[in-house]
Amino acid sequence: MNKLLVNTPLRCTRIGVDKAGLAADFLRRKGGGVMDMIAHFWDRLSQTPPLARGDLHLVIVWQPPKNSPDNSPLIPDGPQILSASGAMLFVPKAKRADVFALDHVSSDLLASYISQWQPDTPRIPSPTSTSPMDPPDKALPTNGESSTLQFITGEALGVQAMLPSLLASAHRKAPAKVVTNVMMQLGPATTPALSPRVRKARDGDGAILNRWRKMYKEERGILFDADVDAWIESGKVYVCQHESQIVAVAKFDLELATMVEIGGVYTFPEFRRHGFGRELVSDLACRIRTDKKIPVLQVDVDNEAALRIYQSAGWNVMGRLVRVWITAV
Repeated sequence: MNKLLVNTPLRCTRIGVDKAGLAADFLRRKGGGVMDMIAHFWDRLSQTPPLARGDLHLVIVWQPPKNSPDNSPLIPDGPQILSASGAMLFVPKAKRADVFALDHVSSDLLASYISQWQPDTPRIPSPTSTSPMDPPDKALPTNGESSTLQFITGEALGVQAMLPSLLASAHRKAPAKVVTNVMMQLGPATTPALSPRVRKARDGDGAILNRWRKMYKEERGILFDADVDAWIESGKVYVCQHESQIVAVAKFDLELATMVEIGGVYTFPEFRRHGFGRELVSDLACRIRTDKKIPVLQVDVDNEAALRIYQSAGWNVMGRLVRVWITAV
């Protein structure tokens, strides 16, 4: 992360949801692929019904023209949004935020925006904030609940720089839970291969898929949707079968215009150390490549063995995505 001078003229500004597509393009241009999945959801913000837009705080950290008065009502245009140094979607009602910041000053400004937001005053009608460190638009209280942020996700360095301020606001010394994943994509020089042992999950695989779901939760802390029949019908879950036994499972997660994420990769304990998981991932990556898209996946930052295996198989590190539960899991 870059370090800027404290007196930098950066400005933190809330912009209209109609500019969400530009903010999403900023994430894609500057995020190195780490923020592409979040950008996918930001692209859809413009479809939010007008009455619900007041709950969406789309915030940009940007540099206004030189010699601009500190309190001038400036709104960033398209090029200024694309050249921003930070962006955030803050949803007070949901107590969550998606964040991307390129430097510590931007992280501090975004954290201050969240900390200064108060739920106990009438809403300011203007959809745009304009001062250098603008007090955020305020909303009516929701059932008397606290406005403390509960969940934040984004590129790891930017989020980590915000945590001291956010934890102080929540009167906590440490977050309730932190999950940091290394984002990886298959290198262009690597050629994945289809495997005759890999097939789509089908009727009759329900019991093994339920076992996959249960054991993945026990080992990784992530619980998949319980509708196994829907998984099978979707055609996005694949299994690796060896000698009539299913030995590994994986699925296609989010599918974007240019990339597809492989997720839920799991080899059952009794079949590990035989390369089945690697074979399954290679097969799925080959299917993605056939569709002219980029295969990507996430690996727990502490899973050093898996990171070594993927890197030896030609997967390159894009960056780190972190999910932080500040007050609740």
